[in-house]
Amino acid sequence: MPVVKFEREGRSIEVPKGANLRKSALKAGINVYKGINQILNCQGHGLCGTCRVEIIQGDKNVNSKTPMEEWVLKGKFLIAHKVKPNLRLSCQVKVDDDIVVLTMPEYEIDKEETIERVKIFAVVTLFALLFLVGLSLIALDFIGKL
Repeated sequence: MPVVKFEREGRSIEVPKGANLRKSALKAGINVYKGINQILNCQGHGLCGTCRVEIIQGDKNVNSKTPMEEWVLKGKFLIAHKVKPNLRLSCQVKVDDDIVVLTMPEYEIDKEETIERVKIFAVVTLFALLFLVGLSLIALDFIGKL
């Protein structure tokens, strides 16, 4: 059976081949969430990005990232994150052989990508407001003709 070593906790657990890393960690009493995310998370559906782990050793001994996982790791809305190749969502990791994991790793904000996202958001918001003002003027003109 594969062994998962949790670096921060100084513990190792045996898991069945193909076991889900998040479920196995939580079952063993190892927390993969920071702070309030222990309560506010997606329960392992790969949507919230709060169960991040770093595979320190044995990244070839787990399944590959899906496009959805990559998208969640990069940040979904305005704030973009830099993603190391071995950063994963524990809920999306299937363990096939021995690995060493760092729970709750630090990650960086991608400032350039975040600025681009904010610019796009600002332009889209401006056009949406202009569209709504135009609709309002048309509605007022229509009401005035009644």
